[in-house]
Amino acid sequence: MRSEIGVGIIGCGSVARWKYVKNLAEMSGVSLRAFYGGRAEEFQQQYGAPGSAVCRDLAEFLAREDVDAVCICTPNNSHAEIALAALRARKHVLCEKPMAISAEDAVRMVETAEQMGVLLTVGHQSRFSPAAQALYRQLREGAFGSLYFARASMVRRMGIPTWGHFFDPAVQGGGCLIDLGTHALDLALWLLNDFSPAYCCAGIFRGPGDSPTPANRWGTWDPAMLRTETGAFGQVVLQSGTVLSLDISWALHVPEDREETVTLCGTAAGAELFPGGYTISGTQGARLVTTRYQMPEEEQSANRAQLEDFLSSIREHRLPLVTAAQSLVVMQILSGLYRSARELRPVEF
Repeated sequence: MRSEIGVGIIGCGSVARWKYVKNLAEMSGVSLRAFYGGRAEEFQQQYGAPGSAVCRDLAEFLAREDVDAVCICTPNNSHAEIALAALRARKHVLCEKPMAISAEDAVRMVETAEQMGVLLTVGHQSRFSPAAQALYRQLREGAFGSLYFARASMVRRMGIPTWGHFFDPAVQGGGCLIDLGTHALDLALWLLNDFSPAYCCAGIFRGPGDSPTPANRWGTWDPAMLRTETGAFGQVVLQSGTVLSLDISWALHVPEDREETVTLCGTAAGAELFPGGYTISGTQGARLVTTRYQMPEEEQSANRAQLEDFLSSIREHRLPLVTAAQSLVVMQILSGLYRSARELRPVEF
């Protein structure tokens, strides 16, 4: 491989710009070589390396020998098709979440990456925040005892996304559960260090989705256009017996947002991760003690850290922190939760 890793961007929109391209352009040892889709010409002019190209189609993009790795930032329903083509072209792939819109497609992605001998990872950047990393290390030290319960929350008081394809399940694969739930599930399972589900159950609802309001973070909306859920609650029971509860919503009438918050309870102590820090709760003699750790972070720190891990994994011939196998489990659980909500019964894995 060349001294610089050549990266190509598929789907040159807002997510690609703020989450991937801006960070990649500032990194050493990486070169933005090709752009396809969306505002590709604008991206190439602003961020492209000398000799980089705007490609007319996917075949031209994947034929470029100077592209070693690909970031896929297209609509959800195209993730699997594009990722499979890139993997078959022996490109390493970082696919924006969700991995796919079906567990079956996710299985094909994992199998193809293994067959072609290339890396596949998914944009679950929440693991990479300084607070999440610090808490993960403390959890592995064993002071919490056996972890038996967790709650993952991605709840907005009024934050229904009113742009793009968010209201279209054929494109998105669902509503808030696949949008926010993918992050909540991945973060909680990783903190638990357990990706072995036994069964799950869930309920989904439209809730405030039928009552448009200008108080919404992104403005009002037409409820007739909303064809996805705005809220989902469920439980995942792991093979170990650990119970993971999920609270996921774009709009819930609660006092405040509760995003990227994970509560973990062990036999000896507990913890709660929240944006910018975490707490540890336990006992000291006859006293109940809670210690708060505040860890301010830059807006892009987690996104940048995941990109650095992806590039390092290519150079070092190792698995990335977010493995394809783990992301497949997240997708299988999401599919199980949707099925449980449709059929009004638990779903076994």
